[in-house]
Amino acid sequence: MKQIVLLILFFSVFFSYLFYVRRRSKNSRGQIERPESDEERKERLRKERIASGECCGQHEVCERDSLMNTKTKVDYYDDEELDLFVNREPSDYTDEEISQFQNVLLTMKDYDVAGWLKSLQARGVQLPDVVREEALMIVSERRAKAVSNVNS
Repeated sequence: MKQIVLLILFFSVFFSYLFYVRRRSKNSRGQIERPESDEERKERLRKERIASGECCGQHEVCERDSLMNTKTKVDYYDDEELDLFVNREPSDYTDEEISQFQNVLLTMKDYDVAGWLKSLQARGVQLPDVVREEALMIVSERRAKAVSNVNS
């Protein structure tokens, strides 16, 4: 009986020592196991999305520069006069009408262009091809700049 008690005591001490060494080695490497907070989990997921190329990490810019229209509310950019061109084909615009679109585009801030494109889409206004190309180039440059800022 005494031998069984000693054997149990020996194994208890042995496993306690192994547990202690394992815990101490993690502690010395800064890998203490503790529950992850919501903020830490969100940050970890954000870093994983950035690493996978799914996201640039600049959510405000990404959402603003997204060309997918998910809102039902239409925002105007001092361009109410463009509502005259609802359901017009891009090839049907005259030079004067194209200049109206260009004036609006050239007077807005770069960060408003993607929102303006979504607004026009929601209103059923198609841009002339020349203006559309200019607007898409502005949005593309903003995205590239945002990505380069994240990577640096």
